[in-house]
Amino acid sequence: MKTNEKKNTSAKKKLIPAVAMLTTSAVMLSTATYAWFTMSREVEVTGIKLTATTPQTIEISLGKATTGNTLTAGQEATAPGADETLWSHTAATGSVYKDFGKLIPASSVNGFDMFYTVKATENGKKVSDVDNPFNKATTAAGWEFQDDGKSSEKGDAVTAVDKEGSGYYLDIPVWFRTTSTSAVNLGLDVEVKQGSDSDTTTELYKAARVAILPDTKAAQSVFLGAEGNATTNYYTDGKAVSTAAATLTASYGEVSVATEVKATDGKVTNAANATHVATVTKSTGTGYGGAVKYYIRVWLEGEDEACWNANAGQDFQINLKFYDLSNTGTGV
Repeated sequence: MKTNEKKNTSAKKKLIPAVAMLTTSAVMLSTATYAWFTMSREVEVTGIKLTATTPQTIEISLGKATTGNTLTAGQEATAPGADETLWSHTAATGSVYKDFGKLIPASSVNGFDMFYTVKATENGKKVSDVDNPFNKATTAAGWEFQDDGKSSEKGDAVTAVDKEGSGYYLDIPVWFRTTSTSAVNLGLDVEVKQGSDSDTTTELYKAARVAILPDTKAAQSVFLGAEGNATTNYYTDGKAVSTAAATLTASYGEVSVATEVKATDGKVTNAANATHVATVTKSTGTGYGGAVKYYIRVWLEGEDEACWNANAGQDFQINLKFYDLSNTGTGV
């Protein structure tokens, strides 16, 4: 069965004091025999929160709600434009998004091409040793959610019509702008922390994954797993540098383009390493430059050893720390 291996040797640059926090409560809704959680084995994501702070030269926005101050599942905020009330050095999803739908674990090595399996065995710990057990989700299968009545058990395609249904990932749009007269390249650290349960051996939070995608949502060679530990290189219980690497970024890496994988093909591994996740357009005047839009994509990695049904119903928190790669200081 394929796995996502993280590695990154790029040095950390000076920290932009920007921290985006995604607090995710994952609650299992049905009896499951496979915690890859295929379509009929769903996890509800409730109370997702994203807060961010940025330095003096960078502002962030989560966009404008189309109805009042909240958006329900399947709706996306619109661009903030020049509305100064929507720009700040801090941002929080609670003022924009009311709720999301159910999140179904998938597998990806680039954050764009998503795969799921219908060949679950051993209570979610293994994929059947049959030819081509993985199916590719359609590109519209994200937080827009699936057709009613469709089931990956039958190998049905997933399309985006049911905003109250289930999806393989959540896309949260985010905009950046800067007063810098030079373009600002952003790097990113990802820290995944467990919720109230102190058990670090059976937690779903270890399967959390993040990708930063451009506005076009084109395949992006930036994929961020959790901080690594000496065993799995997927997570750490707490913050700071993991025991598996000298630096936080040593746990992350750019990955190869996803392909349809057969059980006999073995692993899909990371390609070259990279830390650059976004570029903020420079200012050509005395004020802020044009806004640049990205998506923060979040999913549960089905191939992570922690993603099986016994681990459902657990809380976890994802902290995103943005760095200015144009500076030469060391990260903290």
